[in-house]
Amino acid sequence: MHWGQSKRQGEKALLLCLIISMFLGLWMPTTVVAEQDESLDSLQIQSRSYVLLEMESGRIIAGENEQKAYAPASLTKMMTEYVILQEIKESRLDWDETVTVSKNAASIGEAQVFLRKGEKRTVEELFYALSIQSANDAAVALAEHVAGSETAFVGMMNETAKEMGLEKTHFRNSTGLPMWLYVNPPKVGGDHVMSATDVAVLTRRLLHDYPEVQEIISQPRYFFRKGEAREMKLINTNRMLPGLSHYYEGVDGVKTGFTSRAGYCFAGSAQQDGVRLITVVMGSSSKSQRFKETAKLLDYGFEQIQLRNWIKEGDSIPGMNKVQVEDGVETEVALQAEVTLRYPVRKGEEDRYSWAVDLDDELTAPLKTGDVVGKATFLYDGKEVEGVKPISIVVAQDVEAAGWLRLFCRRMIGYFSVG
Repeated sequence: MHWGQSKRQGEKALLLCLIISMFLGLWMPTTVVAEQDESLDSLQIQSRSYVLLEMESGRIIAGENEQKAYAPASLTKMMTEYVILQEIKESRLDWDETVTVSKNAASIGEAQVFLRKGEKRTVEELFYALSIQSANDAAVALAEHVAGSETAFVGMMNETAKEMGLEKTHFRNSTGLPMWLYVNPPKVGGDHVMSATDVAVLTRRLLHDYPEVQEIISQPRYFFRKGEAREMKLINTNRMLPGLSHYYEGVDGVKTGFTSRAGYCFAGSAQQDGVRLITVVMGSSSKSQRFKETAKLLDYGFEQIQLRNWIKEGDSIPGMNKVQVEDGVETEVALQAEVTLRYPVRKGEEDRYSWAVDLDDELTAPLKTGDVVGKATFLYDGKEVEGVKPISIVVAQDVEAAGWLRLFCRRMIGYFSVG
């Protein structure tokens, strides 16, 4: 039938027009490293490896040696924190719960709060000491309290790492210390390592899954055993916090680390103008150097990266005001985005992003508001970004099925109007 042939040609033409370029924001996976520009290379980040990540999307903006596994030192303790917070969330542990310090925990040296065998402290007190002072004895005391032994607790850490997809991570203890510094080391084999990417993913998960930790890790100072004879004033090892030696506006976390093997490490978090960045620097040459390199990354990130709403939930799809519907009271229907799309882009790269729209072959009434009828796939330089989930395109309004008389009349009109 002449009318049917014309209709099919129109549908094909419509489908051919559905590749629409636009500036778009989507969640990128943490394993994708964006193309780096010359301005970042000129910063000459002095570290063994580093990562710069945008928090909301998880997009890795830049990195070097980011997939190589290195000793993480006390960056390990972010996983210790995560497991403890998970136990609290699942009501298997309470902040006010009393921890009795074992002889083993009291024997742990290096960064510490000088716990004594039999000393009783709350989970909250020890968590503060762990987070602010990077206290190894507090970490082991908590690990033993939660799991019965540090060995068992490390098993929980490694299991959580697997669940997070941290492929270059393996823990042997809860502190990040070299095993030879333990009197009674945990019975865990392998090599104690993390990649900078894994550290960044863990940092993001810690801040996202347990935002309450921000209040603790952002405190420049804390009094341990406050009001007691052995009171200790703890200064946060993160010297980029307000009032400390390497203060940087917006920095509010997260964790430092050092061993002779690992070098000086720092996982940082900072927010300015609604953009939160996560930085990881591993293997710097000094305490101050790790903060200087972090400042370089943050300067670059806040100058170059914009987090934008490219389309909001319920907005119409640009370039697609309405599409044809078969057998409906209305012959066309508006489409809209199912979700809000936010995505960080480097200044000057906006026109390198586009998306390809793919609709169902034929939309047929009845249709309900919210029915999914297609998807939009994110593209960078015309190629799909690996791991980015397409967004759903939905119907913006109900379309009722037309009666047989209306359809008959419509087809007759179409038939006689063709050539």
